[in-house]
Parts: sequence; structure tokens; C-alpha cells
Amino acid sequence: AMSAFAAVSAVSAVSAPAPGSLRRARCHARRVVARAGSPASGAELLATLELEAPGWSGGYGTGGKVWSSSRVLCDYLVDVAAGLEDALPLELRGARVVELGSGTGAVGLACAALGAEEVVLTDGGSKSLLRLAETNAARASRAYMRESSSAAAPAVRVCGYKWGTAPLPKALEARAPFDLIVGSDCTYSVGGHGALCDTINDLARCGQTDGAADPVVLLAHQHRTLAAALAGRGSQGWGRDPHLSMFVETAAERGLDVREVREVRLAWHGLRNVSVLRVERAGRG
Repeated sequence: AMSAFAAVSAVSAVSAPAPGSLRRARCHARRVVARAGSPASGAELLATLELEAPGWSGGYGTGGKVWSSSRVLCDYLVDVAAGLEDALPLELRGARVVELGSGTGAVGLACAALGAEEVVLTDGGSKSLLRLAETNAARASRAYMRESSSAAAPAVRVCGYKWGTAPLPKALEARAPFDLIVGSDCTYSVGGHGALCDTINDLARCGQTDGAADPVVLLAHQHRTLAAALAGRGSQGWGRDPHLSMFVETAAERGLDVREVREVRLAWHGLRNVSVLRVERAGRG
């Protein structure tokens, strides 16, 4: 078992949104809560998974790296598991999870380590990237078994999937409905926003019965202000790029509401900010 830790959670206030606008959470205070038997942070949790992350080489592309947004989303999930963040109706223990744009599989495998029963890692990248995710799933499973001698490792599967492709792969349909959909650095490419939103809608509906709650959808967006400026898209203020607002607008067009539940500044200059987003089907939240 891991040693006792101090988990830090942001106390946030969310302003009332205008239609189609982003509801933002702002940090006003921080609290430290001591707990035992759980990781202190997403970075600590990821360190236990023994992930391979070779970077851009070997045909992996951008998916071969564990990006900062993955660590921030894992931080948030650690706090959800510890009861320091409210992501109702989500209960990570026993959950069915799908990760979109999984790359190395970092966030999905973190969910498994936090108690998810079944995880599907999906990515539309190369075969070598999918093999990397499979390797990491096997490594995480071995690490889990070393830590827990009494429980079976969570079931983790890897599935090639390009957003917006219909029908959903059988590997996804067979394991629906899902309790949680996660994705990090899925929103930086404006051209992929529509297909991402279509996929979220498809997964939310897949396997659902009347009256059942939708899966919780959590995404992490890293603000890339310089890239946005070079593309002629301007900015949304210091440390915030317009790509997030563009995603919110596209989501609204496809019947999805987006709420910012955490914003993290990773550097003193404020140019490496990451926003954690909760996405819900309009009228279902």
C-alpha cells in the first residue's frame, strides 16, 4: 500500500453561463486533506504504472508522449476518487471507462488504478501507437498485481477508432454503457472538434436504457496561445487560447454543454495553462 499523502483540491466558484458559452471555474482557495492508501497526485499515480512513453519517434507521433494535460486530468481523477471533487453521478470504483485519443493510455490506465473495473483505450493513430498502448496496459496490469495480491486486475482493452466513424467498433458496443469518458489534449485541433463531439454523443447513447444517467465526460485542454496566434486565431486573454471557445461553440451546435471545472497554471508566466472540462448532453446534466 502507498504511504499517507496530502491531496490538494481547488475550491471553485462557477458563474452563470450565457447560452453556448463556457462556464468557468476559478480557484479562490486551496485546502489540504490528509488521506492514506491513495496517490497524492496524478504524477505519483502515473509513476506507479511504469508507462513507456518514447515520444515522437518510432511512428508514434504526438500519441507517444504523456502530455501535461494528461497529468492534470489524472490529478483531477485522483481528487474525485478521494472525494475531494464532485463528479456525480460518477463512482470510479467499478466503473466502465473509455479513453478517447488515448496515446500511451495514461489516463485510462490511471482510471483502472483508481478502481475502474473495465477500461477501453481508443486511438485513431498508427498500429505502432496501438501496440504501445497494449504494452502499457500489460505493464500496468503487472504493476497492479504486485500491489494487490487479493484482487484481479481491471480488464483493459485497446481499440483502434477514428472519431465520428459509424458504427462504433464492436469492442466499444459490447462494453457499453460506459460510466466515464475521458480524453486529454483532444481539443487542440480545431478540425477535429466536430468528430469528437459526434463521438461523445454516440458513446453517451450507446447501450443506454430509458432513465439511465449519461456517462460523465471529462476532457483536459492545454491552452496553446502561441500556436493559436501563429495560426491567426488571436487569443482569449493571457494564457487562454481561442481553440477552447471554438470547441465550446461546436459542442453547442451538436447539443453538448461544456463546463470548466478546473484551471491549472503549470508555469509562473501563465502560458502553460490546462483546463479540465466536463461535457454533458444539453438538458441531461
